[in-house]
Amino acid sequence: MCSISGIQEKLNRTVFIDGEWILPLIQGGKGIGVTNGKSAGAWAAENAGGTISGTGAAIGYDKDGREISYPFTSRSRRNRHQELIAWSIEGGILQANMAHKNAGGKGRIRINFLKMAGGAQHIMKDILAGTRLSNGRNMIHAVTMGAGLPTEMDAQICADEAVYLDPIISSGMALKVLLSRAFRKWQGRYEDVIGSVIYEDPWLAGGHNGITSRENPNIAEDPYERVKGLRRIMNDNGMENVTIVMAGGVWYLRDWEYWLENADIGPIAFQIGTREMLTQENPATDEWKRLILSMKEGDVVLNKFSPTGFYSSAYNNGLLQKLFQRSQRQVPFAKQQDESMTAPVENTVGKPQYYVADKNIVVVNTWIAEGFDMALRTPDNTLIFVTAEEAQEIKQDKKDCVGCLVSCKLSGWSQDPQKRYSTGKLPDPRVFCIRKRLLGAIQGQDLDKNLIFTGHNAHKSRDDPFYRDRNGAPFIPTVRQLIERLVTGN
Repeated sequence: MCSISGIQEKLNRTVFIDGEWILPLIQGGKGIGVTNGKSAGAWAAENAGGTISGTGAAIGYDKDGREISYPFTSRSRRNRHQELIAWSIEGGILQANMAHKNAGGKGRIRINFLKMAGGAQHIMKDILAGTRLSNGRNMIHAVTMGAGLPTEMDAQICADEAVYLDPIISSGMALKVLLSRAFRKWQGRYEDVIGSVIYEDPWLAGGHNGITSRENPNIAEDPYERVKGLRRIMNDNGMENVTIVMAGGVWYLRDWEYWLENADIGPIAFQIGTREMLTQENPATDEWKRLILSMKEGDVVLNKFSPTGFYSSAYNNGLLQKLFQRSQRQVPFAKQQDESMTAPVENTVGKPQYYVADKNIVVVNTWIAEGFDMALRTPDNTLIFVTAEEAQEIKQDKKDCVGCLVSCKLSGWSQDPQKRYSTGKLPDPRVFCIRKRLLGAIQGQDLDKNLIFTGHNAHKSRDDPFYRDRNGAPFIPTVRQLIERLVTGN
């Protein structure tokens, strides 16, 4: 049992992050406007770390306070990609100004970038240039970057703007790679450019996860041992005083008390992701917040349907269930009949196009009889079977692509002109358009059909008395009320 007064004393002791002593509490950053200037400024105003989204930052809100879409006008995907970059820069600067104003000179303002986001480096550079203050400082104190490792150029852009670059990593190996590549010119003085190291646990965090081919997605490893190993690497590189931010699975800080003032862990702070969404300042809709409050254990699932190719954790709603079922309606095929692929598959037009093994034709015909009569090829030489309506939606999503990722498995887009803006691979109909589904969620569209990224401990809100008023009705606190609650360990 922890002592509430004891843990509260520890949690009220500040840690050094991004050039300032702040509370060991960091707002989890989320893309496509789910963290914005209003919420980030509120966290910073409590002398904590606020985080705005640099990926798909909102350029404005409608009369109901919901994020408006970027007004794309070009018919060309390449030109829409340039529009995306321009709108993202405008949105990032807008949200940074809002956060800076709301913070009142307190705490730290961080901006989060998905490294896999299309044009991320261009967007980051122009946002930082557009948020310089007259005194030579920046409204933004640090860039956080994950879902891909920062490069040496990313680090140099931040250094040139006197802004920290705080890498989001999921293993000690990733940090070793970063120190030898992205941060190699700062060897021996990493603290000049790294304001903290964010350890995002692959099995606990919501959103994209850094599970590698060396790790089993179904067998979670102890975060304590992984962070202890990370600290050893940092100590070996003169980073004893750099704070580690534990991200993923953090709900009650009383569960993490043994990490505080622990020589094996060193300076530590905690990133609050899912609980942060349950605040009045967070731009998520009331429907989204009520959904989190209703989640049960096991409702959040690890999956690999993101077009980035990364694993991710999200609420297992109708969207994900459809994708799981779609992947099960899958068989190997051949374009030409051969010894193993002898059974023809007919599409809705009635013309044989593909051949499958005899052992698979019965189940294929069952899928077709159930209405899944459109056969779509995957990059893995398999066919999946979908309805005509689903096939049309997949086609439209590919057509509407704006290049929101460096490379997209769904559309086959690549931002690399040397590759002629193509991944060179067949588009994959087993994944979804991530921008469309994230934007749909934040705009308050059908939550069963859109992407609900959330951490695996979201179910704890259901039984947490903090989120109920005296009459048992849902209670959504302000950021100040949440932070006051967090520092008690509860």
